[in-house]
Amino acid sequence: MKIPKARLVLRAIGILLILASISIYARSAYTDLYTSAKQRQLRNEWERGLRQGNKKQAKEIAAAHKANISKDSTDTTDTVQLQDEPIPKGKPFARLVIPKIKLDVLVLQGTDEDILALGPGHMEDTEEPGEIGNVVISGHRVTYSHPFYYLNELQKGDVIYLYAKWQKFTYYVTEQKVVSPNDVSVIQATKDRTLTLTTCNPRYSAATRLIVIAKCKDKITP
Repeated sequence: MKIPKARLVLRAIGILLILASISIYARSAYTDLYTSAKQRQLRNEWERGLRQGNKKQAKEIAAAHKANISKDSTDTTDTVQLQDEPIPKGKPFARLVIPKIKLDVLVLQGTDEDILALGPGHMEDTEEPGEIGNVVISGHRVTYSHPFYYLNELQKGDVIYLYAKWQKFTYYVTEQKVVSPNDVSVIQATKDRTLTLTTCNPRYSAATRLIVIAKCKDKITP
């Protein structure tokens, strides 16, 4: 019995769709494994940097005491600080922790595509954690370990932690909104300590951008 041509075409289309779906899931799985492995390496690098930084800071404080600097200027680490050194592009910038969505990930410096493949990235022209202004961090939503997959679940008052400069900065979500990809207002400087998280929206599409805005209320030094 001869199969109608239309049925053969439909069958071929069905097979192609199945193959396309398998390809998409396979790519997603590969990128997840790739990013997870890179994040483990970055975590080791981050912790190594913290240990080295703590040793350097201790030496500077000890040197300040030895130079007979008054107690008032040496009784806190805020007065004898490490000199800020620029973080190179692609290197660990901060640790981002969002308990509500069980996210604990290292943020890298820069938002180039190859950097975002390793984890969320800090937009270089924006502020640093804890500073007055806008800290902007972008991340993938459905590939490369999809760090911002559940970003839409954050609500006003939810806590976000940023670890950087040997300190822990606490932010509280104040707003969630969707904007066009061309809306640059969300990355502009602010007059208070702001954290802005951006990702594609909706999932599996880049038609718009999902934006979560949070404000820093306090600063805790571990």
